Amino acid sequence: MTSHIPNNAVVVGVDGSQEGWHALRWGADRAEQANHPLHILHAEGTLFSGYASTENVEPIDNICDEAFGIVVKHHPGLPVTWSQPAESPTLALVDASSAASEIVLGTKGSGAVRGAVLGSVTTRVSVAAHCPVLIVRAAVTDRQADGPVVVGVDLRPDGVAALDFAFAEADRRGVGLVAVLCWQLDRLDFASGIPMPGGDVKAAHQYHQAHLNKGLARLGSQYPDVKVTTRVECAPTAGALVEHSAHASLLVVGTRGHREVAGLVLGTVSQRVIRRALCPVAVVAHPPMEHAGSDAGRSDPTHTSA
Repeated sequence: MTSHIPNNAVVVGVDGSQEGWHALRWGADRAEQANHPLHILHAEGTLFSGYASTENVEPIDNICDEAFGIVVKHHPGLPVTWSQPAESPTLALVDASSAASEIVLGTKGSGAVRGAVLGSVTTRVSVAAHCPVLIVRAAVTDRQADGPVVVGVDLRPDGVAALDFAFAEADRRGVGLVAVLCWQLDRLDFASGIPMPGGDVKAAHQYHQAHLNKGLARLGSQYPDVKVTTRVECAPTAGALVEHSAHASLLVVGTRGHREVAGLVLGTVSQRVIRRALCPVAVVAHPPMEHAGSDAGRSDPTHTSA
């Protein structure tokens, strides 16, 4: 089915809801700015209609037709295609993600995409997609659009994908980057008498700050025009990121997710951020690793799980 979708297209799931139209306009802007084609996807999730697209004679449905009209009106030079897969929205979007550069979704609505509600389609696609998934809650204000990119930092070897995406996004937008690393006191360590790094909260903060600076050095050199602000906070990660999202143009989080569509559970931080963020959210999957970068971060507390 991805043969119907141009390579590196920005794929927007639409469902006729207000949130879906916000996502469409936002996704069309991104596609035009990045010089990528746009693909509109409306998955009915029924078993009685064939797979319709711009490549066959099936009539365009009302939602795709309206979406197409919106894009042509506001972005007349943007290459745009559409498809109406009969499969479930989740399967259709995950399938599309293997050809897409990004998937863009609204957070509410009756589908992507019919039947898409946060916690089902959005959650499942976020962890199963083969490309970044960008989630738009509402229309983005001009003030938000000029805000920095905020990224939740995970310094384990399999946590670099979100950082790479965030730096590239800040550079493309010409805005600053706020890198947020959260850590929390381990109550079990206190109970057992195990000291924190350095022996006190101030020293622990300095310890995490030093590791954050080290972790950002490579990308700071690669993107010298991006002004980076670091925030090291002893706080729950999701709450801190949501707070920073109030002034951000985009919030970037990582997920280790699963590539299987059935039975997915989005990481706690990512799920909470998607539900509560005050700006668009990009969920960037960590690429699969042969051995476990799983061991790489086990003894290093300088990370937050997304």
